[in-house]
Amino acid sequence: MKRYLLDTHAWVYFLADPAQLPSGLEPLLEEARMQQALFVSAISAWEVSVLARKDRLAFRLDSRRWLEQALQVPGIEVVPLDAPTAVEADHLPLPHPDPADRFIAATALRLGAVLVTHDEKLQGLPGLQTLWNSGA
Repeated sequence: MKRYLLDTHAWVYFLADPAQLPSGLEPLLEEARMQQALFVSAISAWEVSVLARKDRLAFRLDSRRWLEQALQVPGIEVVPLDAPTAVEADHLPLPHPDPADRFIAATALRLGAVLVTHDEKLQGLPGLQTLWNSGA
């Protein structure tokens, strides 16, 4: 089975509001989760926290509590940040300096994973396999 890395918004949608995902994507991600082939970058926890603090993301629970629970969902492996990924992130040809996007894309590349993202800038990154519009 392919490996999938969830972009931050895809992770939040998958766990908190699956109706926001394109048709067919939730079952594919659930199957990947059951097969231990679903990943999220550690930087996504930071990004969720920042977005919640800026009121750009809201949960029924306190954001720290939501993150505690989200980081313990069976079958979603959190990929830690490491030095080779940091170097890779800095050298990506992205049109903006967003550190979260850079770390997430570099993590997907290093894992050989398909990045599940709605972000068109990441979808166009050379060498990066992405998925959003179809669950296939």
